[in-house]
Amino acid sequence: MAKEIKLAGFRYSKILVERNEELKGELKITPNINIKSVEEFKSDKSKQDLLQVEFKFSIDYSSLGKIELDGKMFLSLDSKTLKEAIEGYKNKKLDSDINLIILNVIMQKASLKALELEEEMNLPPHVQLPRLQLGKKE
Repeated sequence: MAKEIKLAGFRYSKILVERNEELKGELKITPNINIKSVEEFKSDKSKQDLLQVEFKFSIDYSSLGKIELDGKMFLSLDSKTLKEAIEGYKNKKLDSDINLIILNVIMQKASLKALELEEEMNLPPHVQLPRLQLGKKE
């Protein structure tokens, strides 16, 4: 079932990046998304109630370092879906459509910020970047 859900806002409350001098042992890159809270948000500027999602996106680089991005995103959706999302989070059964949208938005936004931080701190990228290859002439 397709739901009409729009991103109304996204912001970071904490950006932490650490890089240690050398790697001890094998490098294992482990990304993680943690949804801290899902609740209704009443905006003074908007007549519509929003779904506020508080999250933590982190990447662990073994002993080499880490990135942590904490933030909030605000989704605009109809009141029925809003109530379903809040109840689903409380019961640990967030609707799969809503959950997928929430995780995809966090992954897209936070991954872009993480790639920027990885470049600045000389950490390896947490996702495979596209590469061009020479093709064979026929």
